[in-house]
Amino acid sequence: PYSVGSDGQHIIVGRAENEIHSLAEELGAELIVVGSHGRHGIALLLGSTANGILHGATCDVLAVRVGT
Repeated sequence: PYSVGSDGQHIIVGRAENEIHSLAEELGAELIVVGSHGRHGIALLLGSTANGILHGATCDVLAVRVGT
């Protein structure tokens, strides 16, 4: 399994999509990976947070289905 070191972990308080966009810009990120529950139907593919991250990002976004 892959582990993220403490230098790659960030704890920030605020609206998730806004803070993720800001941090991605600050770090010069090329990819944002976000978990999604992947419920049925195209309209429910992404939750509101994942959708907000996707639509405001200036880099690529990868949505990964999270098992429940």
